[in-house]
Amino acid sequence: MLKTVHCNCKTGCSSKRCKCLKNNEACDEKCGCSDCKNPLNGVDVENLTPCTLQNIEDYKNLSEEELQEKLELPCECEEVPLHKLLNTYACSKCGELWWYSFCWDEVVQDSCTWHCNVCGECKDWREWHCPHCNRCTYGVTLPCEYCDRPRER
Repeated sequence: MLKTVHCNCKTGCSSKRCKCLKNNEACDEKCGCSDCKNPLNGVDVENLTPCTLQNIEDYKNLSEEELQEKLELPCECEEVPLHKLLNTYACSKCGELWWYSFCWDEVVQDSCTWHCNVCGECKDWREWHCPHCNRCTYGVTLPCEYCDRPRER
């Protein structure tokens, strides 16, 4: 994936005001930032889920032992080391896709769960982010429960 933005931060690139961090990207030599502390620097962001990227400090604090810990997939077909679930993982027996949610501290099914980059939380597949009131709301066919506007397609 090509880098899409470059920043010019003067405050260290450690908040979402940094264009790179906001877009889940590391800073590079084309950025004009000073005293860069972007937590995504040196991380293979292409092989991590949005949930892992938004919880990058929790990910970085995991020990090698914790990354090797095996977790049982909810389909009960196999046990998989945590490090393989930091990206979408296809079960070798049933083919279902799974990933680890830092938000919920559990393995979740890709077709039933998504991570809202705006709210910074994992959500049920039936929820959607309303751009008008900037909140996630329940009901994919229902209007927003907070501002009553219909979902834009």
